[in-house]
Amino acid sequence: MASKVSGEGDGQDTARFEIIQISPGKIKYMNPKFSKIQAKMYDYKCDIKLKVGNASFKAHRDVLAEASDYFSAMFSHDMLEKEKDVIELHEISPGGFTVILDYFYHGHVTIDQLNIEDVLEAARFFHVEFLVDACCDYLVHQLGMENYQNVLVLADKYWLGDLRSEIFGFLGNNIIQLSEENNFFENLDGDLLVQLVKDDFYIDAHEDFILFLVQKWVNTKPEERSELLLPLLRLIRFPLLDLETLETLHSSFSQFPEIQDAVEEAKHYNYNVSSQCLRQGIQFSARGAAPHVVMFSFVEGRYILTYKSLTSSGICTEELGGNDVVMEHDLGSSSSIAIGDFFFCAGGYDVRLCSSNRMFRFSSRTREWTELASMAQPRVSHASCCSRDRIFVLGGVDHQLVDNNEFESILASVEMYDIADNSWIPLPDLLFGSYDHAAAFHDNELYMTGGISADPSEPIPTGTSFKLSLGTESWEPIAGMLHPRQGHSITAHNNRLYVCGGYTCQPVSNVGFTDCTNNEMYDIETNQWTEITPTPPSFGHILRSVALYEDEIYFVGGGHLGSYDIEKDKFKCKEYFGLFIQKVAVMNVAYPSKE
Repeated sequence: MASKVSGEGDGQDTARFEIIQISPGKIKYMNPKFSKIQAKMYDYKCDIKLKVGNASFKAHRDVLAEASDYFSAMFSHDMLEKEKDVIELHEISPGGFTVILDYFYHGHVTIDQLNIEDVLEAARFFHVEFLVDACCDYLVHQLGMENYQNVLVLADKYWLGDLRSEIFGFLGNNIIQLSEENNFFENLDGDLLVQLVKDDFYIDAHEDFILFLVQKWVNTKPEERSELLLPLLRLIRFPLLDLETLETLHSSFSQFPEIQDAVEEAKHYNYNVSSQCLRQGIQFSARGAAPHVVMFSFVEGRYILTYKSLTSSGICTEELGGNDVVMEHDLGSSSSIAIGDFFFCAGGYDVRLCSSNRMFRFSSRTREWTELASMAQPRVSHASCCSRDRIFVLGGVDHQLVDNNEFESILASVEMYDIADNSWIPLPDLLFGSYDHAAAFHDNELYMTGGISADPSEPIPTGTSFKLSLGTESWEPIAGMLHPRQGHSITAHNNRLYVCGGYTCQPVSNVGFTDCTNNEMYDIETNQWTEITPTPPSFGHILRSVALYEDEIYFVGGGHLGSYDIEKDKFKCKEYFGLFIQKVAVMNVAYPSKE
């Protein structure tokens, strides 16, 4: 998949302790922030004796007070124990106190399956958060796979919070390596496996491997586990399996007709590549996928994706090596739209800097580009928009190079791509050729605004707007924009069109272009334009590629990811991601969390 992934995942601080694996199941946790103390355990300067059950321990008051708020309060306030030479501690075991006393003096603790509960008990009793964190790490990474239910009991007993997400995160990120360990399939807890494939956790493995995991786990102890095979198979996302795998599965599950039906449906999904974006449901999504703003950068035959989570603070950058699609086509110059978890790029320039009629589709699940049916007309600087099952391209420029001579024409043609049929259909032409305009689809109608018109009577750029009711013969004018512009964005939402950014003519001189910071909204019912909040100067020029998520329009301006809150009529700045970003979309994306 990716050649390089970096960024923030779950925000976990990996430097909170250093770890040494002493033996299988036995881990030493060292506190890197521990300050070495001069006092020695059990030396002649010990000034306090502690009785824990049937055991006695000698220690130094100042060491105990420095290491634990519990002892600090005991020795510094008017408590009965303050003046005592012998203190009896209840509700804690000698084993737990032995471990924690060693930590107080040396800054490290060794945990194994025999003492984990004693350490937890002492860590909670003396309010030592480092030891609580170490115990949580041990429970997740060492015990979670084999003693899942016991871990949940300990987590509840000692108020550790819900460790299930951490356990599943560790298992999902390391499933292939863990499966290679001795006795993994024998010891893997059944409830843990069921929850892993049932809930939408990220798993760093292909769905083929998950099917293999389920089958091998059942076959390891068939007499105990065979009754779980069908429930587990129902949780497999068959459409995500490789087609080669699907071709071999039908006979494997002859005892389960419903699984055979699922396999056949998955084969149909994989055969009909162009219509995959029309299928919705969790079985078609990558495990652990969540909505992200996806920012595309196309640089020298490769492309870089930056993901900004819309449900957490997570940010990830993924660099993918060049392929034929990227090498042969300037995707940055194409017109693009997103449908579901797929991103479509149509037209643009080819390697000769001629207009192209090719269209490509990117899958956020596989991170792969697929070429689909080509448009009838090569075009660049055109507009595109979509409905749920159709893509529309309007106008643009046909720039060609023939015998070292350049030819260029402004286009009025309009085409519609039928996703289910993977074919293009001509629609009525625009009234005049146009390029650098914007288009939107709403309620079976196409809208086109602004741009540079081939009509010599129109200003440059124009504010003229048109609409086409699908099924009718021609475009009709609607109210013109308040601010003429080109290269702008347009977003349809709740019976309104929101226009942001672009370029407009220079004030006074009307020669040349400048950033258009005025933004506006078109009410479809009333056929009226209204000013909305202008773009803040700090954003600079807003790219025409934008993405809608709920009530916010996401865009990139001046290298910053920003958004416009439709309900609040307010612009918000997110983060700076650099000046090379060319496309923006909102899609569901899955990637490993940072451990």
